[in-house]
Amino acid sequence: MPDPISLIAEPLTLPNGIRVPNRLVKAAMAEGIGLGGGPPQQNHLRLYGQWAQGGWGMVISGNVQIDPKHLASPHDLTITPSTADRVAFRRLTSVVASNPKPPLLIMQISHPGLQSSSTVNFSRLPHQRAIGPCSARPDMNGGIMGWLWGHAVWPRKSKEIRDPEDWLSIVDRFVAGAVLAEEAGWDGIQVHAAHGYLLAEYLSPLTNPNPVHLPGAPDDVPVRLHLLYLVLEGIGRKTSKSFIKAVKVNCSDFVQGGLDEDQASELIKTIVSWQLLDIIEISGGTYAQPAFAYPETLSSPSKRQSLFSHFTTSLLPLLPPPPQGPAILLTGGLHNRELIASSLAERACDMVGIGRPACLIPDLPRHIILNSAIADEEAFFGTYIIPHSKAVKFLLGGPSTAKGKGIPLVGAGVSTLWHTWQMCRIGRGVEPDREMSWFRGLMVEEIWEGMIVRGVTLILSWRGNI
Repeated sequence: MPDPISLIAEPLTLPNGIRVPNRLVKAAMAEGIGLGGGPPQQNHLRLYGQWAQGGWGMVISGNVQIDPKHLASPHDLTITPSTADRVAFRRLTSVVASNPKPPLLIMQISHPGLQSSSTVNFSRLPHQRAIGPCSARPDMNGGIMGWLWGHAVWPRKSKEIRDPEDWLSIVDRFVAGAVLAEEAGWDGIQVHAAHGYLLAEYLSPLTNPNPVHLPGAPDDVPVRLHLLYLVLEGIGRKTSKSFIKAVKVNCSDFVQGGLDEDQASELIKTIVSWQLLDIIEISGGTYAQPAFAYPETLSSPSKRQSLFSHFTTSLLPLLPPPPQGPAILLTGGLHNRELIASSLAERACDMVGIGRPACLIPDLPRHIILNSAIADEEAFFGTYIIPHSKAVKFLLGGPSTAKGKGIPLVGAGVSTLWHTWQMCRIGRGVEPDREMSWFRGLMVEEIWEGMIVRGVTLILSWRGNI
């Protein structure tokens, strides 16, 4: 195998001709900054400024919701076709572009579908339902505790969408978000069609057993792919060729009756045949089984593969390599230099996404992965333990390990929140704290900084605009 650093640092040309400086991607992670939606704030600029200096080839934002009423968390960014949003998002791109060697900046646009909570996110009244291709609420598993959590977070089942015009209005929102991103100077978008969000719900036989035929989709496109096709085709038609188009899809839903690996493989081959994409990211899971969010699995020192590399290793030989076809981005579990390099050399992927470690070490590529002063056998990261996390999972009804009994979303959420709080610290200009206990993070970062300080700031801002 070639020198690992040289292999990872090698530029990559995408199908649209854009050159990615290296193979390292800061994967999408919801930043947890802000309250109740809206465009980027000053703390976002500080956070992205740190990533911009870190030596990443590409930085993908946390999910930016296309509908302000449907959030995945109360801290999500939202995008609307307004001048104020365009100005705010352009400020963020200006911060990133001001660096001597800036990464490509990609906006992840998303709709959470039936997974959007009316009681947690403050974006609509509790009686107002989420929307999806079926009437349901996420299955939390975990017995009586799972039932209680599910009915508290989702008091009512989602509203089933059957009218094609309603689906086409969602397509228009995705396209409008991409257009605004390009106008604001972003290098591209990633359409979130994984993790049980709305586009993934449309793809899954579990949540969409009888997909709606949508006008405008070609006859040779399977009905289950109509929504995704119209979103990608519309974005391609309304944006320039140099604007990067990416999609994030599941290799499996990891739930009975959901999308399995054989179906996902056929789906991806069909998507590639459309020639509408530059990058495809492979992930997996839903809120019911969040396989994408288990640090106990991903950071295990004995684990010698990425979580989803077994899928991509068998799939990639069937796909044209970039720039003839889209680059395959693999995220999850690649937590040392040698493993990253071997995944690239064996073409388990073309690009490597890193999420949680980037919340603790924003300059991870420059500091460790591409730092020739650090030997290969010492260039590892991600093997850390969140203080008190097992106790928290036990108290909240989550499993203590990825394969333990309990509510999977609670187990994954404990880790996700802790890493989100690290990003919030960076956004405030404070160093990440690997020793921060989960309880201290909850009190200081979530309740005081996240709710009280931001809430007061928001109220004062509203009063100033009256």
